[in-house]
Amino acid sequence: MNDQPTPPVERIGTRTTLQKLLSRFHFGITLFAVALSGLTILLAGVTALRGYADRNMELAAQLGAYGVEPALVFNDPQAAREGLEPLTRIPGIARLRVLNDVGRPVTEWTSPAADPAPMLTRIFFPHPFAVTVQRNGSAIGTIEVWGDSSTLIDYVRLGLLAGLGCLLVTAFGTVFLARRFEYELVKPLNEIATVAHDVRLHRRFDKRVQPLGIAELDRLGGDINALLDELQGWQGHMESERAILAHRASHDPLTAMPNRAAFDEQLALHIEAAEARGSRFALLFIDADNFKAANDNFGHAAGDAVLVALSARIKETLRKGDFAARIGGDEFIVIIDPLDSETRAENLAGRIRGSVAEPVLLPGGETYRAAVSIGVATFPDHGRNATALLTAADAAMYADKLTSRSR
Repeated sequence: MNDQPTPPVERIGTRTTLQKLLSRFHFGITLFAVALSGLTILLAGVTALRGYADRNMELAAQLGAYGVEPALVFNDPQAAREGLEPLTRIPGIARLRVLNDVGRPVTEWTSPAADPAPMLTRIFFPHPFAVTVQRNGSAIGTIEVWGDSSTLIDYVRLGLLAGLGCLLVTAFGTVFLARRFEYELVKPLNEIATVAHDVRLHRRFDKRVQPLGIAELDRLGGDINALLDELQGWQGHMESERAILAHRASHDPLTAMPNRAAFDEQLALHIEAAEARGSRFALLFIDADNFKAANDNFGHAAGDAVLVALSARIKETLRKGDFAARIGGDEFIVIIDPLDSETRAENLAGRIRGSVAEPVLLPGGETYRAAVSIGVATFPDHGRNATALLTAADAAMYADKLTSRSR
């Protein structure tokens, strides 16, 4: 009787090799991975495009708010339409509406051009962008901006075509690569996946797929690079438009001086800095005394020329580092910082009066002599916040205006 244990039976036929397993699922995995990479890049581009489109509409609404602020103060529909005029020339804006403080429409504009892709508009601009118009801290109305697909449809069409091209190249390449799965195939796929990962997570549209050793995947990488070129172009275009709209939103279009919004931001920064270092600065509130006469006697073109000349002469009298802004029709604000023992705000105000008094050559060949009233307020003597400083400077300006009239 044989008592020795029987050796275990080797089950060779029940197992498969890794090469066979990878070869079996290679076609589906490769197609899925590369298709997912292309879809990820496309979705990332659409997401970025949506974000930039939303920001552009928001900036356009802010720009319109600054343009219609004087019209809402005086409830003037004609002035409101004129304030909206710059926005009507911006591509991609379908409709504009201005509401007063009780929600009643003041004026409305609708683009005469038809929307080329209403479904795309519903996706990117489901709701209008609304910005509250404020004056002296109080809401005086609302501006609403509707966008359309006129500036997006070409980008989306090119993106879809590029994505479709990537998928076609992928399907063509995987038919041949399914029979030859080696390490050289894994490496280029990893390169593509890495680029797609960076684009999806970090919006790195500057990333590119390096030249690959396999012809089909190299073509795929080239198509992905082409798609990334498109996305990078969209990004640059949107950033450029955003910069232009941001500049328009913070600067007066006539004089190119900073506007009220930019002034409010600068004043807050100067107050914070002055409190931190315990220093003083001055606020000059400047108002033209006879600007209405220029408009009435010589026309609005002459009035614009006077405003441009006033802004230029105010800036010429300032020191390096001082700040000047146009905050209203004929109202200007100057921040003199720092204010030390050698710098007197009254002296600078006198220089501004002297410079402004020089004759202004009007478009019709006439000359005009402007005059201004200037109110001075200092931090922290007349207030430690923006409201108090503006109130003090405004009151001082009106006192100076009354004194000028009595003289």
